[in-house]
Amino acid sequence: MTDNQRLGESLSRLFDSNRLVFWQDIDGEFIDALSHLELSDVEIVNVADYAPLEKKIEIELGRPDNKYLIYATGQRPPVDEDWFLDIRHYAASFSADRSSILLRDMGLQRPSLRDHIAARSKFFASQDRVDRLARLILPTDGEIEIDLKIMAVLLKSGQTEFFQLLMAVFEQVAAARDLAASPAVWDEFQKYGVDEVFWAECQRTFGYTEMEPSLRTLAIRLMATDFGRALNGSTPVGIKHLMLPNAGVANAIVLLDRWRDSALRHQSYDVISSEVAEALHLGDILQNVDVEVLKNAKTFLVGEKIIASQLARRITETKVVVDVAEVNELASIRQDGYWANPKWGNAPEAPRHTLSRVYDALVHAAELFAFRRDYPHGFAYPSAEKFWTAYETKLYRVDQLYRLFCEAADEVEREGWDIVKPLRASIEDIYCNGYVAKLALAWGKFAETMISTEWHVPGVDRQARFFNAHVQPHIDKGDERRSFVIISDAFRYEAAQELATQLNGTERLTAQLSSQLSVLPSYTALGMASLLPHMALTMAANANVLVDGKSSSGLENRNKILAQHAGVAIKAEDIMAMKKVDGRAFVEGKKVVYIYHNQIDQTADTGNEEETFRAVRNTINDITALVKHIVNSLNGNNIVITADHGFLFQETPPSQVERNAIDIKSDDATKSKKRYVIGKNLGESDRAWHGKMSTTSNVRDDTEFWVPKGANLFHFVGGARFVHGGAMLQEICVPIIKVSHKYGKAREDTKTRNVRLTLFGHDTKITSSRRRITVLQTEPVSDRVKAASVTVGIYANGEPISNVMTVTLDSTSPQMNEDWKKEVWLTLANRDFDKAGKYNLIVRNAVDGTEVVRNDVVIDLAFSNDF
Repeated sequence: MTDNQRLGESLSRLFDSNRLVFWQDIDGEFIDALSHLELSDVEIVNVADYAPLEKKIEIELGRPDNKYLIYATGQRPPVDEDWFLDIRHYAASFSADRSSILLRDMGLQRPSLRDHIAARSKFFASQDRVDRLARLILPTDGEIEIDLKIMAVLLKSGQTEFFQLLMAVFEQVAAARDLAASPAVWDEFQKYGVDEVFWAECQRTFGYTEMEPSLRTLAIRLMATDFGRALNGSTPVGIKHLMLPNAGVANAIVLLDRWRDSALRHQSYDVISSEVAEALHLGDILQNVDVEVLKNAKTFLVGEKIIASQLARRITETKVVVDVAEVNELASIRQDGYWANPKWGNAPEAPRHTLSRVYDALVHAAELFAFRRDYPHGFAYPSAEKFWTAYETKLYRVDQLYRLFCEAADEVEREGWDIVKPLRASIEDIYCNGYVAKLALAWGKFAETMISTEWHVPGVDRQARFFNAHVQPHIDKGDERRSFVIISDAFRYEAAQELATQLNGTERLTAQLSSQLSVLPSYTALGMASLLPHMALTMAANANVLVDGKSSSGLENRNKILAQHAGVAIKAEDIMAMKKVDGRAFVEGKKVVYIYHNQIDQTADTGNEEETFRAVRNTINDITALVKHIVNSLNGNNIVITADHGFLFQETPPSQVERNAIDIKSDDATKSKKRYVIGKNLGESDRAWHGKMSTTSNVRDDTEFWVPKGANLFHFVGGARFVHGGAMLQEICVPIIKVSHKYGKAREDTKTRNVRLTLFGHDTKITSSRRRITVLQTEPVSDRVKAASVTVGIYANGEPISNVMTVTLDSTSPQMNEDWKKEVWLTLANRDFDKAGKYNLIVRNAVDGTEVVRNDVVIDLAFSNDF
């Protein structure tokens, strides 16, 4: 029975034998209840709402037979001022003990709580507040529990644990973006008498005491404590005096960790943390603190920025002997942390994606520096075959790392940050002078011989044989066989390697990467023609190419050529736009479907060279989506991905030293580009390699070409950072990815899963408030075995009672080593633990929250946190 129902029942009994009932509610506890009373044939009169003489006349003379409940608040007025004095004498008197009613209504078991309820009478004056509190109250609650739940009602929170209440209070502080301002709820805490209880809980939980406590100083001391403890004894003098007593340290650490880990409230943490850092002048304090001291600290964004800046300087200053493993480890710790962890999203106070990309750039830079250290004298291979294999398996990675560094650095700089700019010049020097130039010199010896004798690398297919070697064999296996061929303009080998890895991480798909030797000159028209089914190629005007006498320029002409082989051609964007039924109708009856994708060449060759690497990223994403569309909507299960040629690209424009100006005296030169010249009777030049297209392609005429030696250019007209057409490995090592869609039992082999893990050397008994936990992956990460980010924490009844740490297990090393291990330190909250209590050490997937490991633990602390 509710409070209002109890009141109504008591009043109804009085009205059974009385026409008038007078209720003097001194504290006004029940004023809100008047409108909720259900009294049959009774008019309720709140004397404050009427002219007293007029209402008195109505009650006594105007409507002498009606029943009235006359309600007044405050103290009874003096006799000579009381208009209702005579009515008081003959009306029935009613009074209510709100506290007792509330105790019964809320099911509280302790009668001694009546005085506490009475002391909170202002709070209980609102039926809405009472109703919301009743939903939180437990029969065994005492004074502190009631007050905490009153705070929860005022905060409009369904959670009553003090950590949750504290986060909710600070969320309101964050909304005002002024650490010194009291939030509106604080006025209510004071109004309803729970502010002192709040500070008492802060003292009990964190050891926080001040002559004049405030939310501002509480936030400062909590964060100073969390930060100072993370520095392992190297706390700066400017912060040390602000740390809480030892007994409160553990709870401060656990609170802030839970706050950062809250999907609902972490953004308020960002704001408060920023305000505290500014109040502490933390940027000045930390300037000379070493990165090794800071590496585990997560409290402040400025700490993250200093770590990243110091790491960037360390890489720049120790570039010859940079420790890649050390850089990787630190970047992994930070990206698993808070400020550089993209899973928490960007905010004005926390540009997490950009910070994560800073670490990506630094890791790629470190690997590039390591490459220069490993190849100080360039490259020496005994044959073209060995050189080609080295590029396919190792050297391509330099092109890939350069692209990945530039991608990350470009994103960082678009945010207006200069942190990676000092590395740019060094990376350009490594790539352009330490790699491309030396690669050109070493590979050039083989390229020159191949151009003049036989354009061939043992064990490597020539591009002119593409259709016969990689398409025809599949469709010859049966009438129902169909091949999809995706040709992406200028999609080079290093990008294809990333795409193949991505596809191999997709269930039901397998992707095999190999390469082919492109035609030379390595330009679009010749490359595209060579990929079509043909017997012979001939050159037409302006270096266009005829396939068996037919033009191969443009989609319409390629369609005509493919039609002779039961094939069809279409643009990637057009087939992607088709609905499933239309797409299936389009490919019905076709043995081969050529799909043309043009993102890289179109972007870079049309005045947007600076967007080259972004176009590569878009291409990888586009082709991944295209493959899935073919498999899921078009029932395709045999897909071949290739390109017409690769490309060379560098962020800085080439210098005049890299320009091989050449005089073209022949009137028969039909096309002149930065990396090739095509014509007849070109003659020899000491600045170019001179060859016949009949040697380097299936062209069956006397067309000749020049390509500049190495990576040089003939001219710089129209941009010179993105080029192709020459004989560099980046241009002529053209990828072939064969993608298969697996069914039945074969599908099982394509399933992907997270790397398996265990807890290493784990003891089920915890005897100290800080505990080191070692998480061990039990197998290497691969295409199908994915890296796993997991959280590690100690829990009671599903709630964390320690900080919760995140680690990523991502080692690809085939043998167990230190890379397979990740260590975290967990700090237990300062509270009472029952030796017989149920506690769990839990490892969860950081992405979806699923449990990976759950171990029961016993907590038997030998010493309290006071020590």
